[in-house]
Amino acid sequence: MADQRVFRIGLGAKLAVAVGALVVGLGLCEVAARILYEAPPYPAREPQIMYQSDPEVGFLHVPNQKGWLDDGLATINALGLRGELPASPKPDDEFRVLAIGDSTTFGWGVGDTETYSAQLEALLRDKFPGRRLSAVNGGVGAYDLKHASGLLRHFAPSLHPDMVLVGVYWNDLPYERMSPDGAPQDAPPASPTTAAPAASGSSKPFHIGNQPSRLNLILRSSRALYVLRQAWLSALAPTSVATNLVQWEMALLEGRQTPAIDAGWKDIEATLSEIRTLGEAGGFPVGVVIIPIRAQVEASYPAAAYQTRVRRIAESLGMFVVDPLQHLIEQPDHKRLFIPYDRMHLSALGNAQIARAAFEVLESRPEFSMVAHTVNREAQ
Repeated sequence: MADQRVFRIGLGAKLAVAVGALVVGLGLCEVAARILYEAPPYPAREPQIMYQSDPEVGFLHVPNQKGWLDDGLATINALGLRGELPASPKPDDEFRVLAIGDSTTFGWGVGDTETYSAQLEALLRDKFPGRRLSAVNGGVGAYDLKHASGLLRHFAPSLHPDMVLVGVYWNDLPYERMSPDGAPQDAPPASPTTAAPAASGSSKPFHIGNQPSRLNLILRSSRALYVLRQAWLSALAPTSVATNLVQWEMALLEGRQTPAIDAGWKDIEATLSEIRTLGEAGGFPVGVVIIPIRAQVEASYPAAAYQTRVRRIAESLGMFVVDPLQHLIEQPDHKRLFIPYDRMHLSALGNAQIARAAFEVLESRPEFSMVAHTVNREAQ
């Protein structure tokens, strides 16, 4: 009996030591992960940006609010657009740029002054201190190009832009409806940045996308577990079990051509043609800003034809092109250009590179040579 009791005590002590070692080991892993890896964005922060249905555009931000989108605090003005309320009527001496697009144009996860449109405005004002210059942020999360076209149609008569920049991102292709090989999708994935809100027909304000699950929040609370999850998802990306969104992204990076992909590009061309027609009617030039895929910045994909395809479409329609990919590639720390663990959205530094690329193109445009001429004349 004594031997059995000694055996039980010895086994219990060994188990306690093993459990203690495991706890210490996990704790050390967590400490190391917190030192080596950035914290993931926190999507449940309140208050969150609210949206409302709109008969012309589909949906817009609820006017006059402040709210969070991940770790970005956004100010929504009385028009339902991000940032300060533009002067109305527009002063005669103001040159106004309007940027339209989805969450990559809105600046998901960054502050009001960190979006590419806000940083573009700062660059323009520094270059032409004697002129009144503004860049209005017309980006809305979950928009596709058709929504952006509707927003331009709705706001152009009142905002009177002198130039419009259209943010084009690859997810304007119909990835929610079918695979890149053309297989129909049973249900579009719920996403806070890409899926059109199911409640958009309702008059009540609503969030975009699903709230994070309890499991997701638990994973985010542990840096080690979250990093392991992201590594697992990255390992799945080149395989057939990847999500449809990732399969589309990989198809574009690999330069694949399928009837479904070609049909998607034709839809984009048709919508860009509508936007160009709005520009012709309103008397303002339209440029296309090609928002790059994160993987293109962090690795080499020589077969990718994404930028080439967008440029070909835009230039065939008489639109100028802003392609910031090289500006992003030239940055020494690519990971700092994007929000941590986010496949799509740029950090403040990444948005700065988009702004710099846009500024360089705009500065060479004839419209801005007129601005420079006016500044020089007034200085004399």
